[in-house]
Amino acid sequence: MIAGNLQSSLRLRPHQSASMPRFYINFRNADEIAKDDIGVELPSLEDARAVALISAREIVADNIKGNAKNPLEAVIITGESGQELMTIPARDVLPESLKK
Repeated sequence: MIAGNLQSSLRLRPHQSASMPRFYINFRNADEIAKDDIGVELPSLEDARAVALISAREIVADNIKGNAKNPLEAVIITGESGQELMTIPARDVLPESLKK
């Protein structure tokens, strides 16, 4: 479900000749990290952040609806060699009006 939403959210462009970097969007809750082993090719880290926020918002909404005992804590974006490039705390995916 999330992968399909990611692809539709990206508005995929026709194949380009230049290779784009591959980003992996991982999700942490409690003591577990759900690792992305496929990744997505995107032009920049900011594009990867935008995609991660879309997925994280869906997960947070599901966590709220299902009264999750171990809700999403953070999204971790890693690069092709596994290095951590960005961590987005779950609270940062909420709209500004809900952060008060």
